[in-house]
Amino acid sequence: MTLISHSLNLLKWPIGLLALSILPATALALLHLFATVITDLASMSSFAVGVIIYLISDQLLFRKRFMGSMFSTFEHELTHAIFAWLSLHRVKNLKVTWNSGGMIQIIGGHNWLIAIAPYWFPTLCLPFMVMSYLGSFAGAWWVSAGLGATYCYTALSTWRETHREQTDLQYTSFLFAWLFLPTANLMTMGFIIAFAHGGFGDSFSFLTEVLNTYNSLILGG
Repeated sequence: MTLISHSLNLLKWPIGLLALSILPATALALLHLFATVITDLASMSSFAVGVIIYLISDQLLFRKRFMGSMFSTFEHELTHAIFAWLSLHRVKNLKVTWNSGGMIQIIGGHNWLIAIAPYWFPTLCLPFMVMSYLGSFAGAWWVSAGLGATYCYTALSTWRETHREQTDLQYTSFLFAWLFLPTANLMTMGFIIAFAHGGFGDSFSFLTEVLNTYNSLILGG
């Protein structure tokens, strides 16, 4: 087991309790973000188009097992792999099938962050966030629409995949999942919506507001 994984596993329950304590501050910061976005809806129009397109596509195509299952499974396993690499593990045998799910072999141990990552991390949003700053892609309406579509996919797939039969959540324990995932998902939502509104500057302003609100609510600062 890598030093990173060992440290994460030691800090698991303190991180879970910290996440729970940050939840009210995250919710308040998110409400403030929504109030700000409502006053400037024009900046979110392409993002909203992407959300609507994905919602329609999901109803017509992606909810059908033959269209959506393999792609969703690949994204799920890829997210495991990303956090395994970040934890300095080797990854082997990433396999995906149409009707039997997927699997990934991680060499060198495991940790809760690898297991729980697909239930909050917006893997498919990352390429669109990067493209929004690259050359001719910067400012393109379809990049913002793509971000809206991929975030909508992330939110829906997270909702559908978070249930008691998930072996990943059995590994982390459902108590820890309940402590960690609500805050992680609300932070992800705020980060992505703030990015769609005003780029990374707005995203980091959202995170700063979460910390400032937490300081006021919990620490009395």
